[in-house]
Amino acid sequence: MILLVDVGNTRTKWVLAENNHMLTEIDVCSNQDVANSTIAGLAEVVHKVMMANVAGVAMARTIAEAMQAVEAPIITIHATAEACGVRNGYDYVETLGVDRWLSLIAAYDKQKATCLVVNAGTAITIDALSVPKNSGHANFMGGLIVPGLTLMLNALANNTAQLSMAEGHVLSFPTNTQDAMYSGCLGAAIGSIQRQWQLLQTLDNQAPAIMLSGGDAAIIAKNLPEDLQPYAIIVDNLVLRGLMLMERELA
Repeated sequence: MILLVDVGNTRTKWVLAENNHMLTEIDVCSNQDVANSTIAGLAEVVHKVMMANVAGVAMARTIAEAMQAVEAPIITIHATAEACGVRNGYDYVETLGVDRWLSLIAAYDKQKATCLVVNAGTAITIDALSVPKNSGHANFMGGLIVPGLTLMLNALANNTAQLSMAEGHVLSFPTNTQDAMYSGCLGAAIGSIQRQWQLLQTLDNQAPAIMLSGGDAAIIAKNLPEDLQPYAIIVDNLVLRGLMLMERELA
């Protein structure tokens, strides 16, 4: 069996997989709790570990220590010029975050058509995947990184004297501070998605799907403008799906 590990900015997810199928429920914990999590107990049943890590060297070391009983190799994936039919259009391909790269790979495998890939977590990434007709490949055209909803709300609460981090609601014309903050932050994220969707539609002369993943995917999908609602698709755990595809590619 293979262990797929997605180390995000704040949380780590892992799942066992075999023959291109996830075999167990996905486990998740905060990055600070990885050392005491159940991930170490999987050491005896896996022959390979596939890892994506955007949390830095210290977290990579923590994962390695937690999995020290594993005799199988731990393969850390990085962005490359091309993989699984996706061509990387970044100026310096190796600097593209591996979470974005794997999400693009998973999106192409699922959709096989032009789409906007949105990962809504600590940060929100909005990436354009162009698939020329009958080409057999996809082109990553570039994308945006904007603060996630919680990050935006925290920034307002922490850097202004009169604003607090109370939960708000989405309204067209908010009449209290909490609703104004929440509606504003969500609107900023959705506005970025809407703009990139329009640009990608013009580029490829077709209406692209919007593939959303991450903790805030559902709230964003629910509040997209009505004309974009039909194009929204929520796909959980794009990074883990991308890792599974990369394992097959490298086997």
